[in-house]
Amino acid sequence: MTGYPVDTRFSRPPITQPTRIDALRKVGLFQGVSKRSLVLIDRLSEVRSAYTGDVVVAQGDVGTEMMIVLEGKASVTRGNRKLNELSPGQIFGEMALLDNQTRSATVTALEPMRMLVIPGPGFRKLLTKVPGLTDAVLATLSVRLRETQAAADL
Repeated sequence: MTGYPVDTRFSRPPITQPTRIDALRKVGLFQGVSKRSLVLIDRLSEVRSAYTGDVVVAQGDVGTEMMIVLEGKASVTRGNRKLNELSPGQIFGEMALLDNQTRSATVTALEPMRMLVIPGPGFRKLLTKVPGLTDAVLATLSVRLRETQAAADL
């Protein structure tokens, strides 16, 4: 078919495993985790896309996945209050990896995005197999809790 405009949203090059592994390595949650362990995490992950305005996760929905922003930006809101803006290398939904509780905020794509999605059930199995991963998760969740408490004090 010639003469038709090409929608570039659907013709983006795939994100390679080395790129995904590098993205995992840069996440604080996985710092100090071996490359072999990062490969295991990558194998249970998948890449998802979102377009401008898409709600990636909604406050109040049950969460079972964590996501790492690979490309694009997103807004994090609770009710009508903007809490944060996410960019490549940042994570969200990490609490859902552990507790399958409702999402504490809504994440909306500000521009086209691609994310590496890590499912909770598979990740929980890795916690017992990957040295240092449980400690890293606890440290990250502690930081998030402190940030939330500091924001509540404002």
